[in-house]
Amino acid sequence: MNAKEAVAEYQFSERSKSELIAASQIVATLYDYKGAEKTAAKRVTTNFLELFRSNLVLGFNMTKNLNFQKAAERVSEAISRIEADEFADASQKLGDAVSLATTPAQEAWEFLSEHGFL
Repeated sequence: MNAKEAVAEYQFSERSKSELIAASQIVATLYDYKGAEKTAAKRVTTNFLELFRSNLVLGFNMTKNLNFQKAAERVSEAISRIEADEFADASQKLGDAVSLATTPAQEAWEFLSEHGFL
């Protein structure tokens, strides 16, 4: 890893982490909806999750850090759980994705610190 790669990993990681935390908070509200509102809320939520998943895939493509790919897989699993009304399982998958997306930031921070950039 070099400084440019570390900065890219850190940037993708922090953005992804923030997006996934927001997504988790949105999933938590899905319990409150009924009928057509619930259907619409699930659709909007899964559309946002697809966007966040594509950002994780982009992070993987740009950095080759497998944690981004694994996090994207967890988001895909969360989408499937939402579609099946399994919101608690979806939240768990998103929590897993947050952990995976956080790891590259930690690695990048360590690299940047060790090499005197921070």
